[in-house]
Amino acid sequence: MAITFSKKQLVILSLILAMLFHFAYYFNEYGPSVSILKGFTIYFLALGSASILMFVYIGTYWRMDIKGNSDRILFDILVLWILISILRSVLEYRSLGQLRLFMLNTYLGLSMLPVLFFIIGTNINYFFSINRIVTIYLIAVAPISFLFIDFFEIQLFLLYPIFYIILTIPLRDSWGKILVILVSVSIVIVSLTNRAGIMRILISYCILGAYYVMTNIKINKRLLKFIVFCLLMIPVVSLYLGITGVSVFQLLLGSDTIDYSQLNPYADTRTFLYFEVFQDLNFNNAFLFGKGMDAGYSSLAFETYNRTMVEVGFLQILMKTGIVGFILYSSVIVSAIYKALGKSKNLYIKAIGLLLASYLLMIFIENVIAFNLLNVIIWICVGMCHSPLIRNLDDAGIRKLFRSPVVSR
Repeated sequence: MAITFSKKQLVILSLILAMLFHFAYYFNEYGPSVSILKGFTIYFLALGSASILMFVYIGTYWRMDIKGNSDRILFDILVLWILISILRSVLEYRSLGQLRLFMLNTYLGLSMLPVLFFIIGTNINYFFSINRIVTIYLIAVAPISFLFIDFFEIQLFLLYPIFYIILTIPLRDSWGKILVILVSVSIVIVSLTNRAGIMRILISYCILGAYYVMTNIKINKRLLKFIVFCLLMIPVVSLYLGITGVSVFQLLLGSDTIDYSQLNPYADTRTFLYFEVFQDLNFNNAFLFGKGMDAGYSSLAFETYNRTMVEVGFLQILMKTGIVGFILYSSVIVSAIYKALGKSKNLYIKAIGLLLASYLLMIFIENVIAFNLLNVIIWICVGMCHSPLIRNLDDAGIRKLFRSPVVSR
């Protein structure tokens, strides 16, 4: 007897597989070495997750959940460009071993496939399930992270989704609020050396504060858009200054004499990455179209001719897909931000819009592009902001949807 799955069951399975992969990968990387988590076995969880969503992308009518052909076309072009970038790399390989090393790598072949989770976010029928699964992940993984809290930064990496879960505090009951606050505070206490992780948590709490302010004070939509526009211009101005020879990092840190150290919160650990990647792209004439999904760069600092992972999301996208790819990637997110801030009738989606704005800001200093829950959750959020049905709910409606599933249309 053949086993059949509904579309909803498939997308939920995809999310669960992504979570299992995330936990297994980071537990092995930052926790105790577990033999079963070594090798390529766990990557089939990620590959299975992405394959399910690719089937849903090609074989279902998910586009009906989005209003406006321009948004659908823009997302389709982005997915097409990512697939072309993957294909460019695949065509260079001459053996199955090389292909396996490429496709079963969270920073290479799998790195930009979390974009497909956009599909899950657009459907109002999945909203309850998404948040229920994320909550279950928090409840299940938080105790495990406490047991291994003496392993360096393991709690931060295992509980990556906390930056999103913080924004759900207004929708939770009292015990749920307390749990999220306690977990996030514990992460901050034991992971102070991870600047990006702490920034994401602090930004989420700032957005949460803005949420409660907006519940009592009506803020003009144009003013909100203008504030976000100013935030999004910061990277543009910073890049311009960098091209003219001025390091923004040194301006902010107030010194250019601090030695490189990932553990030093005052050290400039980014300027030299920009310099090396830009130099490599310029030498290879690859600024416009990138070098393919397996792209690497020549690094004097790391003493290698092909460093395939760089700690800045913007530089990763630029290496793999070029300026064309980054424009497509950021355009889908910017469109989501302005729909959230200008067309949402509930404050929750407005808060998600602010979260996406902070993500775009941080992508120029961190937010590594990889198949992990940071990028999975971000693209689910992008999909939510593009969903007219979710945006059109009022605050009471979004709270009800968070606590009980919607009746299928």
